[in-house]
Amino acid sequence: MFHTHTKLRGFFNLLSLHVITSVTAQRPAGTSICDYYTTALLTNDSAANQYTLLTLLVNTAVIGNYTEPSNGVLVPGILNPNGMYNGTAVNLVPYFNGCDISTNNGTVFNLVTNPPISQNFLDGGGAAPLMNNMPANDTTSNQ
Repeated sequence: MFHTHTKLRGFFNLLSLHVITSVTAQRPAGTSICDYYTTALLTNDSAANQYTLLTLLVNTAVIGNYTEPSNGVLVPGILNPNGMYNGTAVNLVPYFNGCDISTNNGTVFNLVTNPPISQNFLDGGGAAPLMNNMPANDTTSNQ
């Protein structure tokens, strides 16, 4: 588990560095990344559109492309059960759907008095509400 998480953390750090470097090279000086992409993708730069942009970005990272990408870039999403990283199959779904003991039970981790638990973080409908830009199908889920 640690090894997979370390690989993923390294991948996301490298990806973030690449994205930030690319964005910085393209956008005008004095324009934030959020302002730049909100205008580029959603035309009007408003608080509501910035919220929509962040929702689209996070949901795409989680479930992969759920809209037709205009640039042809395939984003598989971290919840893709058929994920690959450097030629190695990676399935992170069990960490999110409650199949694995993968989260702390409280604020202080202690293997004896406060052991990790399994927690279904997809109990609000999983990918379906995310595809509709909603966090979950209800307000009481862990999702």
